[in-house]
Amino acid sequence: MELRQVEYFLGVVEHGGIRRAAAALHAAQPSLSQGIRSLERELGIELFHRVGRRMVLAPAGKAFIRPARQLRRDAVTARSAVAGALGLAGGRLDIVSEPALSADPTAALLGRFRIENPHVHVRLQAAAREDSLTTLVRDGECELGLGYLPQPLSGLDSHIVGEHEIFLVQPSDASDAGVPIPLEMLDELGMIVVPKGSAQRDFFEPLLDAAGVRTRIAVQVAHREAILPLVLAGVGASLLPGPRAEEAARRKAVIRPVQPPLRRQVALFHRPGALSSAAGAFREMALDSRITSRTRDRHRQESLGGRG
Repeated sequence: MELRQVEYFLGVVEHGGIRRAAAALHAAQPSLSQGIRSLERELGIELFHRVGRRMVLAPAGKAFIRPARQLRRDAVTARSAVAGALGLAGGRLDIVSEPALSADPTAALLGRFRIENPHVHVRLQAAAREDSLTTLVRDGECELGLGYLPQPLSGLDSHIVGEHEIFLVQPSDASDAGVPIPLEMLDELGMIVVPKGSAQRDFFEPLLDAAGVRTRIAVQVAHREAILPLVLAGVGASLLPGPRAEEAARRKAVIRPVQPPLRRQVALFHRPGALSSAAGAFREMALDSRITSRTRDRHRQESLGGRG
């Protein structure tokens, strides 16, 4: 089995067909088709059903996706290890981040990493769904992931690299900006929330239940990106981490710290075993940045009226 054959297979899966895969991989369509047929012969099983000009994944093809991605990831790790011998004069870093962390800490960490390692190619992905964050790492599509805890981290190694305080964010016509609000008073407010089963809801509900708070839901939204626009439109209030609360404050929302303080940890995670030189360097930098992250979070608490 050749790595190129595996890349051809994944190209068709990820780009939705021979033509698009050939364009993305800079390969001739006949060569790509022949490479996949050779792979099928070596494996002794059909990976795709040919339906007219379309290629539809066969059951064996679906089962092969995860090991194929692991093979590709292992190859990237091996190449990066060689590049590491030259002091990260090359190599590649594939990382996925939760969208809510795009500014802090993801952008800050990647900015520092690129300054120190300008020859490493970085590919940053955003997870389409919460559950795909760890899946992309577990399946080898990305080597590192950044996300809030809790996460389904079974089978992955994880490291705490920061934490964000949670603030109450209200429409601009609300009162008591900067004044701490006791947790039990949240049940007097109409809240904008995400659905049950999401990591954010799973984090907040036990804390609210323990305080005897029964949240009055104003709106339930499927996507967290909709929360802040709804708050600014006067629909209701919400609980948001520090970086999102800063953005809300800039847009004239009313921000109040919660008492006792609520904090959400940020984790960096990866598959067990050796990392590529680029990923290893990023991990060490992220762990070193924890003190800076705590200082930044303290300044954020002060600027938003926090008392944590």
